[in-house]
Amino acid sequence: MYTALQDALPESLAVLDQASATDQDSYNVTQAFASENGVESLADLADLDVDLVLGGPAELEQRPYGPQGLQDVYGVDVSFVATGDTTVQDLVAGTVNIANVFSADPRIQTEDLVTLEDPESLFLASNVVPLVDADVAEEVADVLDPVSAALTPEGLVDLNVQSTEEQRSPEDIAADWLAENDLA
Repeated sequence: MYTALQDALPESLAVLDQASATDQDSYNVTQAFASENGVESLADLADLDVDLVLGGPAELEQRPYGPQGLQDVYGVDVSFVATGDTTVQDLVAGTVNIANVFSADPRIQTEDLVTLEDPESLFLASNVVPLVDADVAEEVADVLDPVSAALTPEGLVDLNVQSTEEQRSPEDIAADWLAENDLA
């Protein structure tokens, strides 16, 4: 995706180094479910003798990475429940045992969820990537590329927790993160 993005841009724009951090669809289970069933990845779900119920927005049922995608790519059979805005609450309550949650959602941390690995790339990569004016790319790359190198998926979730749950100011969050990562 990163290479395709670079190839698709007009000459007036440039992408800098991508972060490992993502904000994309992902499948999550509770820590208790992961521990009880020895689940770390989507591939692990195929071997379970458990009725699997996937929750997410109604349109997930028809998406390429929805129930049919799980079956086609991983051999995982799931029933589907449209949970809408209550997906995480339904996962925690046990109404569903797999949930479609954006990978940077702070509730992954606050609700002790486990994002299942996706070794077969069911989900397209959506890494955080700086997009800049090509005229300034070289001069800002010295500042932004180290930030991208330090920004991890878990780190992005933590930053979102600080913003949404702890209600810290963006300035304080950024200053502390830069200092913690020796970028200040």
